[in-house]
Amino acid sequence: MVVPGLLQTPSYAQALLTGTGTLPVEEIEGRVLARMERKSLFEPPKRARFSFFLHEFALRLPVGGKEVMSEQLHHLLEMAVRFNVTIRVIPAAIGAHAAIAGQFNLIEFPEFNPVVYLDSQTASLFLEEPGEIAAYRHVVELLAATALDEGESKDAIAALAVELYS
Repeated sequence: MVVPGLLQTPSYAQALLTGTGTLPVEEIEGRVLARMERKSLFEPPKRARFSFFLHEFALRLPVGGKEVMSEQLHHLLEMAVRFNVTIRVIPAAIGAHAAIAGQFNLIEFPEFNPVVYLDSQTASLFLEEPGEIAAYRHVVELLAATALDEGESKDAIAALAVELYS
């Protein structure tokens, strides 16, 4: 339902965290700063590769208003041209999809076993069992088969930026 934290602009993150109404006001700025600092993962010399699947509704949900969303969608387009970032859109028209149960992060390392990270309102959880990892890899495979390709996704993001937030 929302743009993943690593892809958020500061104004989007601020509007999102404020809009939930679940955080003390004095914590919001620190959380926004922490999200922005994590973006260093995208920068050289790190060799990490990232694949994101975003539901179309996350692009349509007017978090923070038109100006914030316009900036956010343009930021997504900037990120989508990086060599180590793939962004693919899941169209709303497909209805139910493999990740409808919620957001997750499948994290794979060359030197360690993979993990799945789940984050909720009150808790975070790391899954490490091979069966759990296999289940989430299958979800990723199904999303890859369902989502728009990279070029179509960029076109969809650009079209929504113009249609909804210009």
